[in-house]
Amino acid sequence: MQGSKTSAYTHDHVVRADGSVAFACSQDGERWPWSLLHPHHPGAIQALSYWVSVESAMALGKWDPEKWSALTWTRWECGDPDVGRIAHGTYERSTIEGKESFSIHLYDADDRLICRLDGRGVVFRTRDFEKWRQPDKEAAPKALSDTFAFADERLLGIAPGERPFLSPLNGRVAIALIDRANGMPPGHPWLDGSGDHVNSAHLAEAARQFASLVNEGQALRVVWAEMAFRHYVELGSPFEISRIDGADSDEIAMQVTQAGHDCTSIRYRFETALPA
Repeated sequence: MQGSKTSAYTHDHVVRADGSVAFACSQDGERWPWSLLHPHHPGAIQALSYWVSVESAMALGKWDPEKWSALTWTRWECGDPDVGRIAHGTYERSTIEGKESFSIHLYDADDRLICRLDGRGVVFRTRDFEKWRQPDKEAAPKALSDTFAFADERLLGIAPGERPFLSPLNGRVAIALIDRANGMPPGHPWLDGSGDHVNSAHLAEAARQFASLVNEGQALRVVWAEMAFRHYVELGSPFEISRIDGADSDEIAMQVTQAGHDCTSIRYRFETALPA
């Protein structure tokens, strides 16, 4: 995704002596509709992680808005379920598993920890991003969400007005389709993205729907997640989400594949009841 040229979701940045950044978060639900979801919603966490990381890096003077970037890995852990809406947080550069990363702590208005999020990415400093991406865009078969056979929305755990992304489960696999009609505004009530590819927030929501589908529509709260991104997922082209063996009963491990590429691995740990 290309860098934001102006700070928007976060504001009142304070660069501390240790190099960390404190910030406040916008409360404008019309501008940022995903901010009205429960703050532990995977799609909301992934959506805000982009804006927080980019805008904090801009506050530090370490972001080139003319370059394209890609998230390669993220992990988060949520706090208590009764936290309020995200109000403020901190961002810092960190080293995780020997690799340069970033860490974000998010809090509600009462200073209760909502979640800690870690991540790392790459900036394409010399590559012609659009030219490099074009062959994959052309190779992936296309489909339209308007004619796609989606699973029962009750099994996907989606709220009224939200859009399904997955087919019925076939053994351990479901076919997903996200295009501009069902994954971008105005077709989707809170998801957005670059429009160039399926973004991490889309994949987080598709994985949440898959977890719900596997659990036959039982209400879930994702309390921990890890996602590794290896290959772009093309917008408007079907892709597979498959369940991987080895997870505990309160976890689900998933693999996203498209056109022969292993694109993303996702692991969620969840509770099987949402807060009232």
